[in-house]
Order: sequence, then C-alpha cells, then structure tokens
Amino acid sequence: MTYTNAQFRSILNGHGFTYVSEPDSNFPISNNEKPLVDQLTVDAIKDFQAYFKLKVDGIAGAITMAKAEQAMHILQDNLNLVIKAKIPANQPFYGPKTVAAVKEFERRHGYHVNGVASLAMRQQLNDMARLVLAK
Repeated sequence: MTYTNAQFRSILNGHGFTYVSEPDSNFPISNNEKPLVDQLTVDAIKDFQAYFKLKVDGIAGAITMAKAEQAMHILQDNLNLVIKAKIPANQPFYGPKTVAAVKEFERRHGYHVNGVASLAMRQQLNDMARLVLAK
C-alpha cells in the first residue's frame, strides 16, 4: 500500500515515533501532506526503520511503507481481538477509529490516554491478543 504523506505521518505519530512540540488537538492524526523530508519526519522514519530492523535511510520507500501497513494490521487486529474495537480491515491507517480504540485500551489498562500506541502499550496488547487466540 502507498500511503499519503499525512497518513504515513499519522502512522509514525501513532506508533510513538514522533512527538509534537506544540499542542495539536488532532495528534496523532496528521493532515500534513508536505514531502517527508523535514528533520522531525526523517528522524521518525529512521527510528521506525531501526525498530523494525529495516535499512535505516530515512526514506519512506516501498519496504518501509509495506512494514507500516503490516504494523497497522497487527495493531488493529489486536485491538479488535482484545477490546472488540470493530476497526474495518480495509482501513490500515492511523485514523479516528484507531485513535479511539487505542484511547479505550489506554483507559482500560492505566496508560496515559493520548491515542498513541506506545511500545509498552503495544507489547501488552500483543500479549493479550496471544492469550485470546490461545483460547
């Protein structure tokens, strides 16, 4: 899948690879369609690539995009399993339904509620999804 620049930024934001220096009520959802070349975004792409053991070049190429899609499917599938989020399978991007589901998981499990699926939150979610699947 090829994401728009705003969708890809939303995935980086939603997985905790970027931050906002100024308050943004839409965060982690981005509407920024500018090229993915600003330093904050390039650094976030590099962090994403390093985390997922991809070639670290700061470029959102085909392999990085494919990994982002895979990461989104895993996150959304796990949210659907664990909290019955009902996120449609044909929406592998970090949009309002994913943010709402992440916030619900955060509320239920004592995380700071911000809609960002932090590494710790994703690990707990993955563990819980494995338990559901093992039943």
